[in-house]
Amino acid sequence: MPTIRSSEEGRRLAEARWRKHREREAAAVRLAEAWADDPFPLAILTKSEQERMIAALLRQGAEGALAEVAPSVAIAAAEHGIDRATAERLADLTMLLMAAAIERAGGPEVALPTPEAWRETVVWGVLYLDAKSRVVGAIARESAAEMAEADGG
Repeated sequence: MPTIRSSEEGRRLAEARWRKHREREAAAVRLAEAWADDPFPLAILTKSEQERMIAALLRQGAEGALAEVAPSVAIAAAEHGIDRATAERLADLTMLLMAAAIERAGGPEVALPTPEAWRETVVWGVLYLDAKSRVVGAIARESAAEMAEADGG
């Protein structure tokens, strides 16, 4: 996974990851529609094979989405001036809550990335200096500047 060096880079990376995720979902929908038009490929699978395949696809999608949660929460926490230790706990807790919500909604049981694995994707030294956020307000300032430009001011 690429490392995140700033809130702007994190935002761009998150946007790119979500765009790829939406493209994969669209490709899966196109494939499902193609299979629906041609029943033969599904006809060669048993009911249990179909269920396993669907469960695997659902789990893969859910785990991919969960992998993006913790780094996103860490960046958002840094943006709002929340200390690193709290940001890490919030990110871990958010992933756990999302995994539970997926399962409660009838989704698959998902494997969460380990805390060490997702923490390696964030360059903490860029986000935090002496346990205080270095990006507090940066996104808000950039957004205000963009809005001023768009309004012609």
